[in-house]
Amino acid sequence: MSSKSLFNQLKLAYAPLTAYEFAVVKDDILIERSLCDASLYLLAQRPVITFENVIPDKSLYQLNFEIHQRGNPNIIKCTLPFDQEVFELNDASAVYVAFNFLNKSTEQEHPPLYNIHGFSLARHNPDRKEFIIWFSPEKLLQNWWTGSINCTIEGDWKSLTRYTVHYVGKATKQSILKRLKGHSTLQDILSLESPVTDKQLPANEIVVLPFKFQDNLQMQTFGLESDTDSMVAALKGENYPNQDTVFLDAEKALIKAMQPKYNKELFKNYPVSKDGLYDHKYNAIAYTFMDPITLIYTEGEIRGGLTAMGGDSIFILENQEFKMSKY
Repeated sequence: MSSKSLFNQLKLAYAPLTAYEFAVVKDDILIERSLCDASLYLLAQRPVITFENVIPDKSLYQLNFEIHQRGNPNIIKCTLPFDQEVFELNDASAVYVAFNFLNKSTEQEHPPLYNIHGFSLARHNPDRKEFIIWFSPEKLLQNWWTGSINCTIEGDWKSLTRYTVHYVGKATKQSILKRLKGHSTLQDILSLESPVTDKQLPANEIVVLPFKFQDNLQMQTFGLESDTDSMVAALKGENYPNQDTVFLDAEKALIKAMQPKYNKELFKNYPVSKDGLYDHKYNAIAYTFMDPITLIYTEGEIRGGLTAMGGDSIFILENQEFKMSKY
């Protein structure tokens, strides 16, 4: 008896960006390049996250700081060493740190520094200054858990990666950055959603989470009734759906699972669809989030990245049954 299954692993293509950060970087070529494989995004909300108690340590050539979230009692203690391969320093380089304060009306001249929503590093060589990298709290955490940077993190950092989902969207015909520049739903959310904490702008709480596929794993078995052409096509990978089709199906699956309040079409009849995977007649389809984040919706939550194989999954079985599988 033949069978065909498709297991899709969703991974953040870039760290979560607040609406404020998005407005700053929306024309950045490097970020555009990072998002070239991302066609699915969530608009979500969480309390403001900041760097606090920031103290540069010149003797150890590192930055010591904490990460706080409004209303969250957990304090994350961090140490970021400057002398690491990814920053490409040499013996003649000095590191400069520029801070972006959440409240620009209050001047801070001496450490420890507080209420910082981001900081940038630049290497200063004898003849020029070069930008290295910019970090928000979430970008630092995401770069750390993916192994992109070396950083010491102590505390319940996963309590900071919980997001209430307002909208699920796709951008298969243009980049996510271009899609969101004139996005009416993003503007609606910014206008209509109340801040989670008092005296905060929604632009610092509403976040864009862009996703790409870490992998699409197709497993196929063949029975006595299978023809040679089908088996050869499978071995050559010719019967795989294209990425846009899988993204379109993933959007429908996530909307069906979470029923976000700003999505007008809730795909009640999914997995039946004209532009998804329905006509590919898979016996099983799965969507799993690979990052250690939690997506919160009215009826529950989806926890990702609990192991190297991911966390909770959305399953579609025999093109009919739709179910959530908790890890």
